[in-house]
Amino acid sequence: MATPGTDPVSPRVARLARGLKLGANSMLVTLFGDVVAPRPQAIWLGSLIRLAAPFGINDRLVRTATFRLTADDWLAATRMGRRSYYGLSDAGLQRVLHAGKRIYAGEASEWDGRWTLVMVRGDVRATVRQKLKRELLWEGFGAIAPGVMAHPQADLASLREILQAARAQDDVAVMEASSLEAFSIRPLQALMHQTFKLGDVAAAWQALLRRFAPLAEEAAGLAPADAFFVRTLLVHEYRRVLLRDPNLPEAMLPQDWPGRTARGLCHTLYGALLDASEDYLHRVVEAADGSLHDANRSLRLRFGAGAQAGND
Repeated sequence: MATPGTDPVSPRVARLARGLKLGANSMLVTLFGDVVAPRPQAIWLGSLIRLAAPFGINDRLVRTATFRLTADDWLAATRMGRRSYYGLSDAGLQRVLHAGKRIYAGEASEWDGRWTLVMVRGDVRATVRQKLKRELLWEGFGAIAPGVMAHPQADLASLREILQAARAQDDVAVMEASSLEAFSIRPLQALMHQTFKLGDVAAAWQALLRRFAPLAEEAAGLAPADAFFVRTLLVHEYRRVLLRDPNLPEAMLPQDWPGRTARGLCHTLYGALLDASEDYLHRVVEAADGSLHDANRSLRLRFGAGAQAGND
């Protein structure tokens, strides 16, 4: 599957993607979020084609995806001579940074029992309502009733940015709520289980663990092309499941919740794959301002790995 100028991914590692549907738009969002956001640069289209090739995404699909993502204000295009370069737009950077807070976060802080409620006015235009719902779902809110979304540990700064970007400050009420001690918490636990379909989310986490756990011991020894492939696929699948997981507080989750194990595995694998995958990226990627910038320090802080940051 390799393109000229890149090393092939080994067949054994390539089998990790078996059975997955890897769409061009979604894969490019993963690449820009994981690779580009820590060092905002515009990447040559040819480099994007090389990075996408091991995942079965050909140059035509990459060109179509970059066009669509630019039209949807995820990417900004720059023309230099005969070459096209793509970087994150202001809106796209905001989206991936918001998502990054969830994807690469460390352990959640202790919950204070409060919920953030977002209530959208009933007369808001359908297009605004749909955009808000999409962005809030991405942020980890759950729809508990028509026009009402809830989050147990909302990032209020990110919420404010979402409302401002949608120009919906006057269309949305934001409130706090908490359970009353005189009443049982069990109905709330059942409501959260139904709202967020936790059974389906648990199954998705278990599938991720079955796919990636066998690589844990050998990840640090993988060749650069293999390390890049596994790192990207890991973040892609982790992000896909995380979008469905509300990251509920411990009090709302069963004791054997597989999301905890999945986060620990991602922390371990990402750190083990980082050096080799970065070597591959620096060798393959061309940016509008030259070579890919070094982002080792910020990358090593991901998944709460602050203790490892001194190795850069």
